[in-house]
Amino acid sequence: MMNQLIGLLLPSIIALKMHNKLEEKEENLKKQIERYLIYVMIVNTISYIITIYIFKQPNIVFTYLFTVKYVILALVVSIIIPVIEKFILTNMEVEIKVEKNEEKT
Repeated sequence: MMNQLIGLLLPSIIALKMHNKLEEKEENLKKQIERYLIYVMIVNTISYIITIYIFKQPNIVFTYLFTVKYVILALVVSIIIPVIEKFILTNMEVEIKVEKNEEKT
């Protein structure tokens, strides 16, 4: 049980710290918690996908050895995700244009 909590929750703290370093601005506690939970979801989803499909381990059992490997993988993902997020936010722009289409009678 403790292995699972460490493997699932710890690496996302690193992602949150990386995000804060890259953004260089303070957010309130509620926003920090929301961002942390989003990172927990994203980091673990990507780590599970890598574990299952790339490393061909469909049965995930958090033994001590697996936990160490999973935490290392999740830490790498946790470092990469905020960098990709920052790159996308600074280099890509989304523009939405709404046109009103009314018929005059």
